[in-house]
Amino acid sequence: MLRSLRALCAVAVLAGMTVWSGARPGAAATPVPRFSHVVEVFLENETATSTWEDPVHAPALQELRKQGAYIPSFYGVGHASLDNYEAAFGAVEPTTQGKADCLGQPYGSCIFAATVPTIASLFDGAGLSWKVYSEGEEGAPGGHPCLHAPSRSLPDPYQGPGTNGYATRHNPAPWFDSILTKGTNESYCQAHAVDLNHLTADLQSPAALPAFSFIEPDTCHNGHDTSSTGGCALDPEGPGAPSGVAAINAWLPGFVQRVTTSPAWDRNSVLFITFDEGATADTSGCAPCHDTSAGGRIGALVISPMVTPNTTSHWSGDHYGFLRTLESSWGLPTLKSGAATPQAAQTVHDGDPGVTVLSDVWAAPVSSSTGTAPAPATAATPAPAVARPSATRPELASTGAPSAAPLALGLIGAAMFVRRQSSRP
Repeated sequence: MLRSLRALCAVAVLAGMTVWSGARPGAAATPVPRFSHVVEVFLENETATSTWEDPVHAPALQELRKQGAYIPSFYGVGHASLDNYEAAFGAVEPTTQGKADCLGQPYGSCIFAATVPTIASLFDGAGLSWKVYSEGEEGAPGGHPCLHAPSRSLPDPYQGPGTNGYATRHNPAPWFDSILTKGTNESYCQAHAVDLNHLTADLQSPAALPAFSFIEPDTCHNGHDTSSTGGCALDPEGPGAPSGVAAINAWLPGFVQRVTTSPAWDRNSVLFITFDEGATADTSGCAPCHDTSAGGRIGALVISPMVTPNTTSHWSGDHYGFLRTLESSWGLPTLKSGAATPQAAQTVHDGDPGVTVLSDVWAAPVSSSTGTAPAPATAATPAPAVARPSATRPELASTGAPSAAPLALGLIGAAMFVRRQSSRP
């Protein structure tokens, strides 16, 4: 009888293990779920202590934090604007021109050669759609999303003020010839770099919304224009509009609601909100990431049905790390791995050893890309439960708690084993 009992336990365990491990044969754990849509919003020039962590001057941002997972240790990679937008799109190291926003320079001297790919190249290769949405673009003089000036030897005319709140240095697409020179007469670039007003139609269905949307509010709404620079007087809102952090506080909640209540928003959609850089005096960086990451601690917020609301992430990351997170979700290679030469690879940072993916905010955290289990996100207050991904998406369901089915099937197998044993002479 004792031997039968031992056999029963052994068979139950083995059968359960066999059924569970056979649910996804050969499948490796991924640090992040597969996203259907990612909407990334870039705001301007504020350190986290004056935005996400300032309940007095940014009360609406405190309320937004309750909807998602806050990442306090998220950093810009440089100071100025252009270098951070380029890093978010191409994982490139800040250049001298980027650090100067290409102000007053021949704009052709600031553009990366066609041999430098961007995440757009990866999306195209994988059949994933993408767009950059820049507010105020169509109302800017000439309304050119990609054509800076008649000649590349001239300065970029879209630096503001007087450009309807549109600034090319806040639009990553035109700074890479792999985008500018693909297609005819910049048609490829113009099809992918559009005014923010196009988002209204694209939010009407999951099929219309691109897999990746990069959102750049105008220079009033993104907090760039402050009282010290004249505020939003030259923006379409006029001199009576709030400026700086107050402008973000007034604009952002409505935009978040617009996206998350749209027909395009589904259970695998992600809204990621951050800044390009912190205040100039903030030269902190993501110490584990890369030694050039020193654009200040800006913080970030992730809102998604896959994220437990009102939690805080323990991840340390920057624009390179979030780009790497996108690559991981969609199974894309790093831009660093595709660099044309070893020398070029040294200036592309999404594949650097210290750059990890955002893995601890999802409803069921899994191992990080380094093989180390991340510390789970911690709740600031008791958060409402979030529905787990269903088994119809095995890449998501596999991160949930094990089902009782393997044990049940194991016990059935064990019972059959004992019955056969008892029938023997």
